[in-house]
Amino acid sequence: MNNVPDHQFSISQIKRNANFNMKETHVHPHYEIFYLLSGKCRFFINHSIYVLKKGDIIAIEKGALHKSAYLEVKSHERIVINFTDQFAGPLYDEFGKELVLKCFRNPHMTIPTSRREYVDDLMRKMELEYKTQDMFSERLLKNHLYELLIFLIRCQEFQYNAIEELDAADEAIQRAAKYICMNFHNPITLADAAKQANMSPSFFSRKFKRTTGFGFKEYLNNVRLREASALLLETNDSITDIALRCGYNDSNYFGDVFKRIKGIPPYLYRKNKGMM
Repeated sequence: MNNVPDHQFSISQIKRNANFNMKETHVHPHYEIFYLLSGKCRFFINHSIYVLKKGDIIAIEKGALHKSAYLEVKSHERIVINFTDQFAGPLYDEFGKELVLKCFRNPHMTIPTSRREYVDDLMRKMELEYKTQDMFSERLLKNHLYELLIFLIRCQEFQYNAIEELDAADEAIQRAAKYICMNFHNPITLADAAKQANMSPSFFSRKFKRTTGFGFKEYLNNVRLREASALLLETNDSITDIALRCGYNDSNYFGDVFKRIKGIPPYLYRKNKGMM
């Protein structure tokens, strides 16, 4: 029997109670498709906020900084698919990687009611093949995943979506988060970010945490370390130079923050090519 490696593809359907929220910063080296079957939740991805309801999909690119929080008191259920570039390789070869991953650039999609049965059926087929694998399962899993990705691209192309608008407070927090992402290499204070949202620092701090799941300093550090991680792997620049480029004046402090969040010192992260 041929088993599909979990690090290349996985699918799970999980029902959570009303009190569950994602506790930790979530960054991973694979792509994720999150399909909400019931309930309502807010996703914060990089610097954008999305409110999902039943029948919505969020497509999370690899390396994206994200957290979710559920907005209703009742339980909620979702299906999560994870896959790697390697698993999607044949589809990239046929249509080009840029086209295939187009749905991850505008990640929030509402599946039309008339097409939900079709999407549900694809999900059920993938779940079945993943749980009861044989020599044909990898081929069928790829076929079903590729069909889903092409369908999502079509949804975007023909603008099937009816996305729920953010309220004014969420818009303000999103504006501040975008400011942080665009200026992380500069000294940024809580007061600077609060000014972008037209809020007092104390109110902004509480609202930012409640909306995004991140404290202000936690978010700033994660944005900086995401860039630092890429520079460690893609350049030969010294760790001191990378620290300065990412907004840290003290390379020792940078090293401490990197190890605390990533679980490994910067030099070992580079030596291990990002493997932890």
